[in-house]
This record gives sequence, C-alpha cells and structure tokens, in this order.
Amino acid sequence: MRVVVIGAAGGVGRQVVAAATAAGHEVVAAARAVPDYLPVGARGAVVDVRDAAAVAAVVRDADAVAWCVGVTPRSGPYTAREGMRHLVAAARPGLRVVSVSGAGADLPGDTKGLGARAVSALTHRLAGALVTDKEDERAVLAGSDTTWRTQVRPPRLVDTAAAGTWHLDERAPGLLAPPVARADVAAAVLHLLTTHTWVGQSPYLHARASSASGSDSTGGGAQP
Repeated sequence: MRVVVIGAAGGVGRQVVAAATAAGHEVVAAARAVPDYLPVGARGAVVDVRDAAAVAAVVRDADAVAWCVGVTPRSGPYTAREGMRHLVAAARPGLRVVSVSGAGADLPGDTKGLGARAVSALTHRLAGALVTDKEDERAVLAGSDTTWRTQVRPPRLVDTAAAGTWHLDERAPGLLAPPVARADVAAAVLHLLTTHTWVGQSPYLHARASSASGSDSTGGGAQP
C-alpha cells in the first residue's frame, strides 16, 4: 500500500514513517523540509499543507494518508483546518485517511467524565486557538466525501519505547491517564489505516487496555 505521511518531521510522523516502512508499505514522508532521518525504502517530499497544489500532488497516487500535522504558535492561523481542506479536496475515491489530534480536543457527541472535562478545559485555556484549529480540522474531515476516515486522540505523548499495550476506546482519558509513547500512536495509526475499524469515528488512545472496556483489545483488535 502506498502510504503518505503528512507531518512526517514531527515526533508522531517520524514513528509512522518508520512503522509503515517496516511493515513493507511504500512510504512517502511529506514535510515542509525533507526529513533527514528517512529509513531505507521511504522517500521524502517537500509539502507545505497550506499549499493546495503541493498537497494534491503528494496524495495523487496514495492509497492512504496518515495526517500527523501538529500546530504551534509559529504555524500560522488555521493551518490544520486549511491543510485538511486541501487534502479532502484532492482525495480520490477510496483514499484512507487517519488523522492524529489530542484527547483535549472536544468533538460533537463526546461524553467526557469530570477528569476528561478538566483536561479539555486546561488544554483550551493553555492553547485555545491551536486546539480549536485541530477541532476544525476534524470537522472538515467529517464533512468530506472521504468514506474511510478516522481521527485518533491520544493523551500526553512521550518518547519512550513502544509498550505495545495501546488501546482504542470511546471513553476519554482523565487527568491521571498515563502518557502514550509516540511509537504506540504510530502503531495505532497503521492499524487504523490497514483494518476497517473505527471508520467515521474519533476514538481515544489509551496506554493500556481496560478489562472493563468493550472496545479494541490490547494492541488493537476488532472494532466494537
């Protein structure tokens, strides 16, 4: 499968490139500057997501897109939202899209407990415009004609080795939720790109499985 990773220079994007390449996929690592870490078998592409033509060109022959675009105060306003608009406008029928956001993002239909609501409130207070941009990004994706689309929402991320016990769930992680390794986020993204699970949904990513949950089993299992 030809996988284009957009936002490939970031922490999660790098891990997705590595995981997809190791799994035998044809990988294009797209970023504003060609990443200097590319594993053997992957190729780089210079893409600014604010450039509609550049986005269209890099996804023209893609089977799947891992959207790992992060936003910072230096990104400029509405970078994630406008970039996603360019992606869905260029998407051919059947394109698989998995985007990465965060547990602090609020989406229609969310049912968050007290701890999760506290996380969202704090996230919006500290990075309001950036979180809103990612929420708007999801709205653009949800309103598009793409039929294979999922957004995954992890909590705090760390650069530790993959635990391999990641877990997708409709329930939001709370204040005391353990962080998730970026390598585990990458594993979840690849799982969502290659299995017809959680399509049209925005599950949360947890660091470990819960025996009380009815969602994906440890390491990614069948959709509930």
